[in-house]
Amino acid sequence: MKRFPHLHAACLALLVSLGCAAQVHAQQDVLTGQYLFNTTLVNPAAAGSAGHWQTVAMRRIQWAAFEGAPNTSILSGHGLVNDPSLGLGATVAVDAIGINSTFEFATQGAYHLNLGSEAQLSFGLRGGLMQYRSQLALTDVIDPADPLYQGTQLSAWIPRFGCGLMVRHPSWDVGVSAPTLFVLDNALDGTITSFYRNHVYAHAGYHAALTPRMTLHPSVLFRSTPDVPSILDVNFLAEFTGIASVGLGWRVANSLTAITQFQITEELRIGYTAEFAATDIQRVAGGTHELVLLWDFGKSSASNPSNFGAIRAGLNGLQHR
Repeated sequence: MKRFPHLHAACLALLVSLGCAAQVHAQQDVLTGQYLFNTTLVNPAAAGSAGHWQTVAMRRIQWAAFEGAPNTSILSGHGLVNDPSLGLGATVAVDAIGINSTFEFATQGAYHLNLGSEAQLSFGLRGGLMQYRSQLALTDVIDPADPLYQGTQLSAWIPRFGCGLMVRHPSWDVGVSAPTLFVLDNALDGTITSFYRNHVYAHAGYHAALTPRMTLHPSVLFRSTPDVPSILDVNFLAEFTGIASVGLGWRVANSLTAITQFQITEELRIGYTAEFAATDIQRVAGGTHELVLLWDFGKSSASNPSNFGAIRAGLNGLQHR
């Protein structure tokens, strides 16, 4: 058993253990409120689906009032290669909470097959390495003989693999994925029981053009992880072509998210998301904030039927931007 040396960290640990343990366990895969604009984080089949190269830089700070609170940094990019049916991408993510942190590098590959009637079927694969680190030296150990806390650091490199399937149409999209379907984490656990859980995602979105300048994008995302409650996200975005996109997200019985994104230039967009917990933790832990920069290279009306392609792709393929 252990205790943290700082009061804020101790309070954070208590909140996690009493009220948020299932949620933290369920979010071993990196996921942010702006996944609508960076779908490759969840579904590798989204790689290259926008028809041009895209790069996303994102920073998320959760429960900002606490020292050692969860924080995530992500840099990713993807696009089409020489064959217009083949998409490739890569993601670097750093995730930390308290004394624990992970560094992950993953690649995605997708094959896109035209089905006719403007529909497209995409298959995706994902593979990468993650380094897990636990800074045991930063803790005060009550029982020095506890084998879990021997040494100053626990560290391991973990291979992870996943896959995804997606069907997209100018008016709708559906998909299912398991970005962490297979994990080799014996270095952390040492038994036949895996420390990391398989995550399964299912999503659907609809795109309704109300006027030539305004499109509505309702969507849902369902997440299932063994041994913890499933999670349902309901999102509603309004896109004003070439200007901005605003919307709301509701993580059922958990949190409310306000989503904004603004077109700075033809190729550059900036977005901000504020997330408010629907539980008592909101009163003591503060809010959650995300800032994202998105670059579109070679974007044209031909590469994406929606001129604000990131929103279409973001919702198209688990909201791929």
